[in-house]
Amino acid sequence: MKDNEDLLSIEHRADYQSQIKARTKIIEILTKVDTRQAYSDKLLDRELVQLEEIDRRFVTEIVNGVLRWRLRLDWYLNQLYLGEYENLITDVKNNLRSSVYQLVYMDKVPAYAVLYEAVEIAKEKYNQKTANLVNAILRNFLRQHKKFEFLESQLNVLEKFSIRYSHPKWLVQRWIEYWGIDEVKLLCEANNSRPRLSVRINEERAKRDALLRLLEENQISFQAHDDFENFVWIDNFQDFRKLDLINRGWVSVQDISTGIPVLLLDPQPAERILDMCAAPGGKAGFIVEKLADKGRLFALDRHGSRLHILAENFRKLGYTAYNSIVADATTLPLQGTFDKILIDAPCSGYGVLNKRVDIKWKRTEQDILNMKNLQLELLESAAIVLKKHGKLVYCTCTIEPEENEVVVRKFLEGHPEFELIDLRGLLPDSYISEHYFVRTFPHKHLMDGSFAALLSKKT
Repeated sequence: MKDNEDLLSIEHRADYQSQIKARTKIIEILTKVDTRQAYSDKLLDRELVQLEEIDRRFVTEIVNGVLRWRLRLDWYLNQLYLGEYENLITDVKNNLRSSVYQLVYMDKVPAYAVLYEAVEIAKEKYNQKTANLVNAILRNFLRQHKKFEFLESQLNVLEKFSIRYSHPKWLVQRWIEYWGIDEVKLLCEANNSRPRLSVRINEERAKRDALLRLLEENQISFQAHDDFENFVWIDNFQDFRKLDLINRGWVSVQDISTGIPVLLLDPQPAERILDMCAAPGGKAGFIVEKLADKGRLFALDRHGSRLHILAENFRKLGYTAYNSIVADATTLPLQGTFDKILIDAPCSGYGVLNKRVDIKWKRTEQDILNMKNLQLELLESAAIVLKKHGKLVYCTCTIEPEENEVVVRKFLEGHPEFELIDLRGLLPDSYISEHYFVRTFPHKHLMDGSFAALLSKKT
């Protein structure tokens, strides 16, 4: 390959300015994820507004791809950088990561163009020395595939698994101890796949048959769920969005796993229901729909800005049977008691790694252990305001037992007035564990990893 100055002729370089702008935005977002308490999904929503649709898709693909495969990308780069890779400037790391991701996982941009863009960005942001470093590392990467294959073969089983599937070693080890290596391989593959989006049909605004017919008429590829008939997988969300069904209130974007807790809660007209951690409102919307404007939902969240999102979504759907309250659910400010309570507890989020791609690198094992204290506080708070014979659903979007059944059993030890409800007959058996717990896994159920338990207050 020629030197970088000869990679592209002068007359063609102008064609790459837009691509370089998009690549620069990718590096900025990745660096904010690394250096701030910022999450990639929120950054992508905020920072891509001014870009053309094709550039938005390009940036989103590479940002999410780098975060999915970061451990593997860093392993490659560690072999090539002569020095302490961990001490390399974060911007430069993310330039290299995004370049290697393109070289390995994408084929629309030729290798010489990827190198040209990476080197130009390094030169503009830093200096020629940094540009030369980036150029040398990426050229060596292209030359040394056989070397990587050999080095990977020398790793021990756990390290090889961790790098191959780009999951932290401590997390892989933990999961293998629970479920075995074959099951964890499938789980990690599912976590690294692009998420398949689903929508819930809002029955108050749309009829299922009419909506499915509309999708067919517009040649929108979809699949209705066999077990949960109001949920539909959409294969091409870009085409689906053109129908504007979300703004019209016909559907809400919602993973199937998040509908299950509401089905267990079984809201009925005239009931007084509390959603203790309501925003951004997917479960809350489902509850209000089932109340049919004849009951009342009290939707709590600590963050007013998140409740504004909930309120906007409810406005689109025409829902009015709710009160939104900015409050800490561990110290409830409400008067009276409730027929039913939903606790969608804050958690580590290890069930949604194919959507929240940066969680793998932001959480630690200690975070899992720390979460249970808050989760127990929420259950304690709910116990005070739940009516006798009332129902409580505790749910999370994690697959970690310490945040799920361990928390529920700990709560029950101190509250003999509560009992678990047997879920057999309420849901298909494939979703039920030990008769009492809902457990979903991405590789088994084609939905997010989640947990739910239904409790009743006896006295």
